[in-house]
Amino acid sequence: MEKKLNLTKILLPYAKKKLWVALTKDYKKVIAAERDLKKTIEEAEKKKKPFVLIQALPDYSGFVPFIGKK
Repeated sequence: MEKKLNLTKILLPYAKKKLWVALTKDYKKVIAAERDLKKTIEEAEKKKKPFVLIQALPDYSGFVPFIGKK
């Protein structure tokens, strides 16, 4: 059975500001959060680990994760 992922608690502080958020690939830790997408990617890539990129929005609309290649 597929496990459902609830990111409400981890994204809530960032959703209020509509920030781009880079999470660890297991979705458990925020490694970067910025208003600017490019800056968020740059900061996440500095960690040298795979990441998932999500724009945190208050209503969860447009949820399309991006998985970084590093």
